[in-house]
This record gives sequence, C-alpha cells and structure tokens, in this order.
Amino acid sequence: MNVRIVVADERQADFFHAYRPSVPLVECGSVRNPAAGLKDRDLKSDRPGRRYGGTSGVTHAGHPKGHHHGVDGERSSEHHELTLFAKAVATQIEIARATQEFDKLVIIAAPKMMGLLRQSLTAKTEATLATEISKDLVHQGRHAILRAIPGGTFSTFPTH
Repeated sequence: MNVRIVVADERQADFFHAYRPSVPLVECGSVRNPAAGLKDRDLKSDRPGRRYGGTSGVTHAGHPKGHHHGVDGERSSEHHELTLFAKAVATQIEIARATQEFDKLVIIAAPKMMGLLRQSLTAKTEATLATEISKDLVHQGRHAILRAIPGGTFSTFPTH
C-alpha cells in the first residue's frame, strides 16, 4: 500500500510517497504558485471600483456629497489566484489517484489552503483521504512531516 502525502501552503505544494512509516519520504513532485506574494494591485490591471457614502445628494458643482472609498471585495484577486492554485494542486492529486499512484491520501496544509483544497477535491479523491492536518509544515522538513501524521494512517503497513 502506498500513501501520498501532500504538504502545502499558499506558495507551494510538495508531494511525497510513503511506503512504510519507518522509511524516509520519497519526493514525487511539487507545484509552485507563481502569484504567491504578489499584491492585489499587481494581479489585476484595473483600479478598484469607487463607492460613495455619507449624505446623499450632490454639491453645487455636481459632485456626489459624502465620502468615497475603494471597493475591491476582500482582496478578491489574491483569493482568486489562491483558489486557482488550490485547484491546480487538487488536479495533480486527482491525476495521481486516477493512475493508481497511491491508495491513501494525507493532506497537511496551512489552514487557508486546507479549506480551498477540500473544496477542490473530487468525491473519488476524498474517499482516499486518510487524514488531514491543518498545519503549515512546508518548510519544516521530512521528519516533521512524518511526526505529524497519526500512526494509524500506516496501520496496514508491516512494522519492519
């Protein structure tokens, strides 16, 4: 039996095979998010829309009265790019599942990324999900990744 371990944050996703819990992880690919770290203004060409508030009416010069401020819907471009990245990661997982590269799936991801990955997985891939761990371990190393995975995940593996 083969376990696929996906370790992801908003910038990258690394894929590993685990054949037995006592054997080091084998890296089997990664996906990088080219939009990670870019600001919302760098991700789109148009300026945010404007909304006028405060008192209604117009001034004697014909301009709206009251305050005005930008409207961009909680960093919508950044969220959109992160959603696209999560879908790209989920697609890689789905391809590996469809080609029978793993029997069980473990996802370890930063909380925001975990939520987006959950939304992006197909039902067939979700059925292989052995555990999910909401932690950012991308830069913690392979030993930290293995320590984070519950022992029962490998219960079908021989101990030697």
